[in-house]
Amino acid sequence: MTRINSSQYRRLAVEGAVIVVSILLAFGIDAMWAERQLRLEEREAIVALRADFNANLESVDRIIAAHLLFRERISTLNRLSPEDIRALPQESISAIILAMANPWTFDPVTSTTEALLSSGKLGILRDQELRGSIITFLGLLSDLEEDTEYMTQGAVDLWRLEYRHGGPWSDPATEVGYHGAVGGLDFVPLATAEDLLNVRADPELMGSSRRFHINVAYYLSELNHIRDQIIVILALLGDDE
Repeated sequence: MTRINSSQYRRLAVEGAVIVVSILLAFGIDAMWAERQLRLEEREAIVALRADFNANLESVDRIIAAHLLFRERISTLNRLSPEDIRALPQESISAIILAMANPWTFDPVTSTTEALLSSGKLGILRDQELRGSIITFLGLLSDLEEDTEYMTQGAVDLWRLEYRHGGPWSDPATEVGYHGAVGGLDFVPLATAEDLLNVRADPELMGSSRRFHINVAYYLSELNHIRDQIIVILALLGDDE
């Protein structure tokens, strides 16, 4: 029977310890690498989310400002005398006609959020409050859908009533969408001062316009909640590095 002396025991112990340390070191390196990759993904996600929510804030502010301007134009129409209306320049007439029912809606940028959710990686965001705030934002978007539907349907109802007065009308000077001027509408006639007087004298059409702007008021109320939530999320995302 082969005897193992003390020096051999020591050598085997050292070799065993080296093997154990090597294994633990390898696991540690793997864990550190995995953690580093997660932090890189988190930083990339935060940069992308910051861009998305800054774009959302800009969009919300533009839409709110546009609807408030449309509302003011309808208030102006109600205050004007027939003589005042006949003296309006063409661009003012067109702007008031456009404001009767212009259902500008918020189209949120959610590409990064959807990518994180669909891949199951929302959890790479270590800030629990940030994750919760993003989920709250998505819930508010869902709540907005009903008000969007009411507002859009109200606009369609009013546009149909314009037919009896020769509408619809358009003007390249005021026919502007979210991304700029809308072209190709030269075949659509301009509204005249008499058209505007006829529209104002139509109780059903004016009632429809008021109903539309009531719907808009509810829509803007929900949109302001969304704006507040965007501000919260941007604060949690922090400033650009």
